[in-house]
Amino acid sequence: SGDNLLQTIRYHNNITGEVTEYKAKNNENIGVFVFAGYAPATTLIQGLAKLNDQGYVVTDRTMKTSVDGLYAAGDVCVKTLRQVVTAVGDGALAATELEKYAAAMQQKTHLQPKKPTATIKNDLPPKQDTPVSSENNLFTQDMLEQLTTVFSRMASPLVLKLQLDNRPVSDELRAYMEELVKLTDKLSIVIEHDGEETPCVQICRPDGSWTGLAFHGVPGGHEFTSFILGLYNAAGPGQELDLDIKASITALNKKLDLKVLVTLSCSMCPELVTAAQKLAAENSNVTARIFDVNYFPKFIEQYNIMSVPCLVVNDGEIVSFGKKNIHQLLDLLKN
Repeated sequence: SGDNLLQTIRYHNNITGEVTEYKAKNNENIGVFVFAGYAPATTLIQGLAKLNDQGYVVTDRTMKTSVDGLYAAGDVCVKTLRQVVTAVGDGALAATELEKYAAAMQQKTHLQPKKPTATIKNDLPPKQDTPVSSENNLFTQDMLEQLTTVFSRMASPLVLKLQLDNRPVSDELRAYMEELVKLTDKLSIVIEHDGEETPCVQICRPDGSWTGLAFHGVPGGHEFTSFILGLYNAAGPGQELDLDIKASITALNKKLDLKVLVTLSCSMCPELVTAAQKLAAENSNVTARIFDVNYFPKFIEQYNIMSVPCLVVNDGEIVSFGKKNIHQLLDLLKN
């Protein structure tokens, strides 16, 4: 019970019959976590895909089940941590792998579905007429149009410094960036097989100095556009800013390391990512490192992450959840 906020809770022990009542202290409230149980709803695929003794779906690291073309994600899978953020990460990975499988089957069968027409809203400058092409199906036509626009307006070249490890996701990042640089002479790649928190792509200047922008993981899904905007902002001229916002960014006179923890399927993450990257591009005191938590689960426990996006400032000086535009981000950092 309570007035809008929960202040009293009464619960019944089904075994002993005991009834217990708890009241919150003055000016405090009670939080309730609804536990739905451990029984997975996997009846649909019983007898089709492999399940463990408890009924959970057995998958490999790409979320593939024992059946070709069938992927599972979230709490129905065999896993050690069942939280919203890990389930979302599973879903992003499963969707990406399923897309690859579908593309491979299209190439094998020569059956190509008709592509739907889609409009992507972003803050890129007006589109140019000159198209670019890709040798494979990695980039859709809409993505290629965005890339054409950015590359034609970039004021200076950039170097994509890849820091890789021996995991398959590093191979995926390398392939992704190699295809990207084929589309323009304004990007080049440098590869290193060391560094912390790999795989990572650092956006650097031609002299090798870091712009302060980095993505840890593979910037696909909802983070494709924000990554491309990061390139545009780092190379200049970048997205236009109001004079008061520009002045507020310039006034940030202390070192600020911004970690933005995301998943590729999160539609609320790119706005915060883009805002953090813009601050880093405009002010050398600021760095913006974006992490796909699907590949960096250590942050889930370290910062008690229950949702994304999650902003971590200076390794925990500030931990904030939820989407933020550049105004809201500046207000948070100035406090």
